[in-house]
Amino acid sequence: MLPTSLKLTEDEDINNNNGRLQSLQMDHTSLLKQFEHLDPHNQNTFEAKDLELLISTATKDLENYDAERHEEFKRYEMLKEHERREYLKGLDQEKREKEEKRMQELKEKHRQHPKVNAPGSVAQLREVWEETDGLDPQEFNAKTFFKLHDTNEDGVLDEQELEALFTKELEKVYDPKNEEDDMMEMEEERLRMREHVMKNVDLNKDRLVSLEEFLKSTEKKEFSNPKEWETLDAKPLYTEEELQRFEAELRDKEEELKRKAENLRQEQDLLRERGKALEAQKREYQQAVLEMSQRQKEQQAAGNGQPPAGPNGELQFQPQTQKPEEINAPAEAKNNLPAEPPQNLPSHT
Repeated sequence: MLPTSLKLTEDEDINNNNGRLQSLQMDHTSLLKQFEHLDPHNQNTFEAKDLELLISTATKDLENYDAERHEEFKRYEMLKEHERREYLKGLDQEKREKEEKRMQELKEKHRQHPKVNAPGSVAQLREVWEETDGLDPQEFNAKTFFKLHDTNEDGVLDEQELEALFTKELEKVYDPKNEEDDMMEMEEERLRMREHVMKNVDLNKDRLVSLEEFLKSTEKKEFSNPKEWETLDAKPLYTEEELQRFEAELRDKEEELKRKAENLRQEQDLLRERGKALEAQKREYQQAVLEMSQRQKEQQAAGNGQPPAGPNGELQFQPQTQKPEEINAPAEAKNNLPAEPPQNLPSHT
């Protein structure tokens, strides 16, 4: 039988473990609720409802992406207008008038283009059928057309396959060789055409066009008698107030960039000064090491009885000085030498 204290400890451990398990279960459930494309009520398998939620979430994300593309294009157009105005401000009156006239002529030239068929209309599809597919327009068949342009043969027309159908219409308005035609505008026009077709044809809003949806769209009145398609240049993309707010934003960003540039310049100057100080300190250390090495060599040379070495290791011989008594020593030595015997003395017999 377990002691009471030990039993109580085991009970506490079990309660703690159960609490942690419940906490983990709650965290798992709350985690699932954070993902819109998963069913939080079914935590074990991936079912049809999960697939529906996944498609819905992906569609929403793509719609947000398209909205961001439109907004980015709008800012691009406002930037172009801002730069145009700034450019004209820098010219004198005569040059400014000439340049304004030239720009207006280019704008009018861009607007003089053939009629653009409404995307997804019978006229637009027949034009593709004839000019791209090389078939007789009088023999147009919607089902055959669908199968011809379902290039990956997956049974639906996706966004890329749809956008490819608009190339002929876009070429009526935009030519990369022309100064007046902006290819960024062409891609925005392509996006607008695709959204127009999806809005009228994609019934279940999955951003795919099935054969059934395509055939149903050909039965609508808009398929045979659509409204005239208005290109981007038909109406302004922004108001003057929006442009002024955009320019104020540009000025604020420019000031911020100037402040950052000044801060970077000051930091660069500081780093340069620190570099100079470090270089001077390095030279001092090198000189100190050199002098210390020289002193060690001199001490070693003195201990070995050798003359000291120079800065490049050469031996330095010092001239020896003589004491005054040593200088006079040779003369005194001569005086102390015995006299030589006289020469040619007469011999005694």
